[in-house]
Amino acid sequence: VETYPSNALMADRNRRVVELCNQLDPDFVVHLGDIVHPLPVEEAHEPVVQLAAGIYSELAAPIHFVPGNHDIGDKPNALVAVPAVADQNYEVFEEYWGPAFSSFDHGNCHFVLVDTPVLNSGMERERAQRVWLDQDLTVAHAAGKRIFLFTHYPPFVRDVAEDEHYDNIGQPARSWLLELLERYDVEAVFSGHVHNFLYNHHEGTELYVVPSTGFVRPDYSELAAILPESEGGRDDPAKLGFFVVDITDDGHTIRPIRTFGSIDLASPTPPIASAVSSDGWRSPIGVTLRHGWMSEVDFPTAGLDEFRRKTIRNDAQLPALWEARISEVRIPVGDLSSTTAAARIGHLSRRGMDFTVRSGGIPDPRTIDTIAALAKVLTRWEIVAFPDDLNAVVTVLDSVSTALTVALAPVTPLDASGAAVHHFVASGFDPFEDSTLDNFLESGGHDRIDELVFRVTPNGILVDACQAAEQRASAVGKRAVVNVELPRGAESVVFADDAAIADRVAEAARVARRFPDVAAFLDGFVDHDRGYYPRHGIIDRHFNPRPALHQIIRASSGART
Repeated sequence: VETYPSNALMADRNRRVVELCNQLDPDFVVHLGDIVHPLPVEEAHEPVVQLAAGIYSELAAPIHFVPGNHDIGDKPNALVAVPAVADQNYEVFEEYWGPAFSSFDHGNCHFVLVDTPVLNSGMERERAQRVWLDQDLTVAHAAGKRIFLFTHYPPFVRDVAEDEHYDNIGQPARSWLLELLERYDVEAVFSGHVHNFLYNHHEGTELYVVPSTGFVRPDYSELAAILPESEGGRDDPAKLGFFVVDITDDGHTIRPIRTFGSIDLASPTPPIASAVSSDGWRSPIGVTLRHGWMSEVDFPTAGLDEFRRKTIRNDAQLPALWEARISEVRIPVGDLSSTTAAARIGHLSRRGMDFTVRSGGIPDPRTIDTIAALAKVLTRWEIVAFPDDLNAVVTVLDSVSTALTVALAPVTPLDASGAAVHHFVASGFDPFEDSTLDNFLESGGHDRIDELVFRVTPNGILVDACQAAEQRASAVGKRAVVNVELPRGAESVVFADDAAIADRVAEAARVARRFPDVAAFLDGFVDHDRGYYPRHGIIDRHFNPRPALHQIIRASSGART
């Protein structure tokens, strides 16, 4: 009995992926396993394998396959009543897809495909792979090759010490594999199985869990704070896609390509996919991350993990940032409070993200110590204070030793009309006329400040505001930071005009390109759908793109649709 209507789309969705890959013209393609859904013990398994082989034969680039649990059987797991990996299951896999483990070189890089379902099985295949892998990595490392691994199961999904569950590699194989990553300086590991994006780091190795091309694991819809998409979260087309990985002399870059579950060549996906995969552009504008972007969520997976609850970190905003090549982000100082979060900021900083940390009020010793501990991985410290406290901020900074760029902003009423009592505030100087800024500059205390932060209200004329902000800041030897507030309605009215938001975002990106010496940020990355001033953002609460994200890509890359 067919339980999910979207299953009927799987073959056509993969045909679409093949078409997109052919348009993008990669050097090679790697499939991370679960090539088909019927298990090896089912009668439908080989006929569906034949169907998949026909689809992938249309790829112009060479393709390499990693075995998944639906291809050769599940990893050993006494608490899940599914057929485990077995020797007889390899016959079909090896006939159609090649060896279960192998490696190849391309340029100065060495790519290794690992059979992970067999790990911890005690099978002769596992022993042979262990011997081979150690020898293979020894030779590649000695030759100075950059090494990349591909697996079906990820070693872990959140923490290296997490308990074994359905979505990771159990012990002792996990420790064995991680030790190899360390010993041979493996640059990155790409894994499948989870059908959702995750990003981790281990002792210098970056670990990516790549989205699916067919369907989303519905249990992971718990990461969103709203009701799931169709089929209980299983059919969430905006999360479907693949990665284009660019390897350069100084590292590698991930470019997420969303297919949106498309099966129609006339859909608007190709221009966006072409822009996302193309070279030579980046977003000229940053965003403020108001929602948690590395929060941990506990959730059940009935049946697959019947007797435990998984804890997963919500990495879902990262693909949208990487897709639009947004590297500048603003976060609250509270995001630095844990060692885990601090380490993550360091990892992301080293892969090109620039973090502006905002603190409120006159900095206290705890805030100063927190900022100082992470100064090397931060780009800017933005201090927001009440107008009467701006000089007190400077006095505190006189006793602080930091090479970090310091920006200053005043607290301002959200609505400065004087018509009502204000519970709500924003921040930033008025770029045109601001007595608070005039008084601060006249006091002569601005020498300790590197940048001045200006606010552009939702109705402000962006080009005029950025020009005025740049002139006011440069007149006193400072750089301007401009915070662009996205459109909003009244306190209790949802602003859901995606076209207006997209237009504002596109205009902001174009203006930011015109004024490259101004650091510009959009305030409103994720929908603000509860609380006060509810409004749409650049991505929704499922962390899927709204039209504004694609407008950033178009305005930044010059793509035309």
